[in-house]
Amino acid sequence: MKKEVKTPIIIKILMVTAFVAMVLIMFLQQLKVPFMLEDLYYSKNLVTGEPITGITDIFQSAGCIFYWKGGSVVAGFLLQLILVSGGYVADVLNIIVMIGCALLIFAPAKASHQRIFFTVFAFLMLICLNADWSNSYFRQFMTVYFFYPSLLMLALLKICTAILDSPNPVEKISVPRIALLSAASFFAGAWSPSYGIICGSTLALVVYFRSLEKKRLDNKGFIIPIAFCLLGLILYIAAPGNYEKGSVLMTSYIDADVYPAVVLALVVLAIYVKIGGTLKPSQYLIYAVLLISVALSFVTLVLLPFAPNGALLCTMILGIAAYCNMFYSVNRISGRYRLYGYFLCAIALMYDVFVILESQLGVE
Repeated sequence: MKKEVKTPIIIKILMVTAFVAMVLIMFLQQLKVPFMLEDLYYSKNLVTGEPITGITDIFQSAGCIFYWKGGSVVAGFLLQLILVSGGYVADVLNIIVMIGCALLIFAPAKASHQRIFFTVFAFLMLICLNADWSNSYFRQFMTVYFFYPSLLMLALLKICTAILDSPNPVEKISVPRIALLSAASFFAGAWSPSYGIICGSTLALVVYFRSLEKKRLDNKGFIIPIAFCLLGLILYIAAPGNYEKGSVLMTSYIDADVYPAVVLALVVLAIYVKIGGTLKPSQYLIYAVLLISVALSFVTLVLLPFAPNGALLCTMILGIAAYCNMFYSVNRISGRYRLYGYFLCAIALMYDVFVILESQLGVE
């Protein structure tokens, strides 16, 4: 068995320092970004136009979103709760969601130094690989509607990859996992159609891969999460407000070039195959879902231009997840690639700092 190469303590310290520094910088930057545009609109009762004073106003606004304004009632309800709670609450929640995504993105490493590296790396990639990060992360309306549901998608993907890679696959899926998959898939579908489609596709692919086992496994447990995902999608699509002029579904807010993340994921896959690596079922799943998301982005941008925001961010995040997962596998075959990882992490950190400073200085 290949002996585990320990990471020098200085590298661990540098990675943790970089992570803490970037979290602090992002938080300080968020403090300087006030509520704006849609934030100001949704901070009022959408029926009366008066400032929100209680939960009754938020419930009234939810009905307005469903019938006239369009978009996710779930996202709108949460957005108004955050807006009425104030800017500090919004800033803290945004940072927590980013860290949560980074924790869910990193490869399934057992060693602590690898978990540290991939968490820091994923956090930095979330910033430097998004060409429209200021809109996606700092405008509260955008963040809640199009970035928050990524937590649901990544949590569902993590559960599914664990099921596929289990050394002792079981005949039936446990009740707690069915409940978690059902909740994540339902709220993903009700939150954003793009994330709902991706979650539904992930569940369907798990059923397909499990059906290829020599010993046919019982996949009935996946019927419930898939049904809940479809229910969430129906609730979103059926809302009359989605088809009104100026609705969230009919408008493109984010103009992000997410394909660098996809290219990186494909390049590291080619390297892995070149050095003799064999893909695990979970890696087939991740890359299959990534390609579905790429196709969905193309459809929403070109063929059916309905609010590509969710599909774009979904593709970027899945690209980062695939890249980190495959980079971890490459490193297990050849330790020398770890040096490239540190180098890429340093470049990402410097680029992130540059982007933030550029924004602070108002440079176009």
